Amino acid sequence: MKPTRRGVLRSIGAGTAVLVVGSGTAAAQGDDGDAKVRVAHASPDAPNVDVFVDDEKVLADVPYTTVSGYLELPADTYEVTIAGASDAEDPDDAETVVFQEDVTFEGEDYTVAAIGELDPDVSDEEFRVAIYEDSLGVLDEDTGRVRIVHASPDAPAVDVRVVDDDGATVLTLAEDIEFGEAGENVEAEAGTYSVAVFPAGADEDLDEAVFGPTDVEVRDGEVLTVFAMGFITDDAEFELVTAYEEAAPFGRGDGEGRGPPEDAGRSDDADH
Repeated sequence: MKPTRRGVLRSIGAGTAVLVVGSGTAAAQGDDGDAKVRVAHASPDAPNVDVFVDDEKVLADVPYTTVSGYLELPADTYEVTIAGASDAEDPDDAETVVFQEDVTFEGEDYTVAAIGELDPDVSDEEFRVAIYEDSLGVLDEDTGRVRIVHASPDAPAVDVRVVDDDGATVLTLAEDIEFGEAGENVEAEAGTYSVAVFPAGADEDLDEAVFGPTDVEVRDGEVLTVFAMGFITDDAEFELVTAYEEAAPFGRGDGEGRGPPEDAGRSDDADH
């Protein structure tokens, strides 16, 4: 089934992630309804890219650190192509194709992330595409949902912690996640949190942190994905890139949710 341009390009709310596969079929449970798919460009040495679904260009000239809005697709198998940005309107005409695989999307919500290095130099992590299944169900009042995605090719396994002024852990957002992995979903009271990234298992001492602390906002009724991008040892500076989306009814949760977001599909860099 080919997606229609009208259906594919309709951006709606959504957002967070758990690693499913590197390419091929994205294993998911649920009905045969539409899939919601967004793209994250997290490859620090890759140029701006175009994204094609079957023979349609659905995203153009996407720069590094961008997290797109969600695209709506009927649940099905599609050929997904990621190529260097160009004037090509068909994937067969694209000059630099860095990924082209058949991907099956069930009636769930996904993030398709370009990670690793196109020309491995700083790390040994080659460019690849990771597919994450998102958790967008209903949230309690005054609560947000947070998930961390480790997309820094040269960073070790990390813990991501909310810390107090002394560096003591108040809340663990992700524990011992390696490159390409995502942490568990963590629900937290809406507010601003001081977040630091530590090597996995490090002591509760801010001198041990590889990044931060930096303020990260958890928003009422929204799902936050925090992508750790860049290098800790080279020019593409390590940073936390935040992407917020409304929870249900745009996700798969039951019950009543909020109305459409005013700026669905936005991504915002955390202050640091």
